[in-house]
Amino acid sequence: MKDEELILKIKDDADQDSLLELIDRHSGIYHTMVDRFLSGPTNCSDKQNFLEDKSLAIYNSAINFDPERNTKFPTYLANDTKWKCLNTLNKRKKFTQCSLSEVKSEPSSENGMTSMQEQEVLSLFKSFVKQECDEKTKKVIDMRYNQCLNKTTPWRIIAGKIGMSIQGTINIHNRCLSQFKKVSNYV
Repeated sequence: MKDEELILKIKDDADQDSLLELIDRHSGIYHTMVDRFLSGPTNCSDKQNFLEDKSLAIYNSAINFDPERNTKFPTYLANDTKWKCLNTLNKRKKFTQCSLSEVKSEPSSENGMTSMQEQEVLSLFKSFVKQECDEKTKKVIDMRYNQCLNKTTPWRIIAGKIGMSIQGTINIHNRCLSQFKKVSNYV
């Protein structure tokens, strides 16, 4: 019996034998796609869930399959499985999982500083820049960090507004930072 006939029996009569035959025929394709897209140690739980739901996934693909679109069922099943795997990976990237203890703890940056320490260093840096004599240095630092946006201003924009080269503005910026580190004993 062809795949299309089995699918028709599943859709029209809810035939269990046809569904089991379809699952037996195409579970290899399903496993291959899941293995390809959910391989790796971080995806173990997702992969296990996908493999446990194999019968349901093949059934849903059979119900949604449209033979009028000039595709074969194995191709449709492979594409459907691939997109489900990719959607799962994207959800994982978007919503990272963390333990309750991580949520409760005080956030710290990569170098081990807490947000309170970062705020203190930032306020010291701002007061250092206010005391700076050189107006270009003040402009560079102000344009780089004190904009309303949460992002730092790109060097090319700063250089264009001041009328200097990009490397010149970077040098002024780095000189100011090194002076601040010397004055504040901050490493």
